[in-house]
Amino acid sequence: MEMLNPIQRIREMILTGELQAGERITEIGLAERLNISRTPIRNALPALAAEGFLEPFSKRGYSVKIFSHEECRSALELRAILEGHAAHTLAEKEDKTEALQALKECLEEGDRLFEKRHLKPEDEELYGQMNARFHQIIIEHAGSELTSMFIKRLNAVPFVAPSAIAFKNLGLDKAYAHLFRAHGQHHAIVNAIRNGDGQRAEFLFREHGQAQISSLFTSFKED
Repeated sequence: MEMLNPIQRIREMILTGELQAGERITEIGLAERLNISRTPIRNALPALAAEGFLEPFSKRGYSVKIFSHEECRSALELRAILEGHAAHTLAEKEDKTEALQALKECLEEGDRLFEKRHLKPEDEELYGQMNARFHQIIIEHAGSELTSMFIKRLNAVPFVAPSAIAFKNLGLDKAYAHLFRAHGQHHAIVNAIRNGDGQRAEFLFREHGQAQISSLFTSFKED
């Protein structure tokens, strides 16, 4: 089976409890554990800290951030509300040509992932990157610095950022079903924005957030 990239692998180790909350993380220890060189680990740790999975420990390493499932749920619910507001705002703008073009590119990228009708291990990370761009395009083009600031803070809670895809416990078949449904919601959101239907765009985005909550907590339950 193909090795996931270090960011995704470590993220899933945290999700499954293989790395315990509060556990100290070192480059050497993880490199030995994953049987890879220290360089990709060195690059992965700051990225995972930015996503809220790790926090600095002394001057030379990190520890796994202590968090609860309820903290994740609350942060996801709040993010869905704020992003729904951003989608509503964008839908009602007169000039949204640039945003729609960027969103179209995201949709096409996602469509290419699903056209083979199954997922490969590396596709989860590719979807996460595309998903993060999709959400960020809407936030940026809505034009509210305050909304953007609040969402950025929420994304620092583990498993809340749109890029944080982790379906190890579900398996690729269930992951495909979750992500395919979520991408269908992307299409519906873009259609609402294109049609200037702010209320529908907001409703769909909140529903999209609930889908992520369901996916995440299914992963927790499978643990």
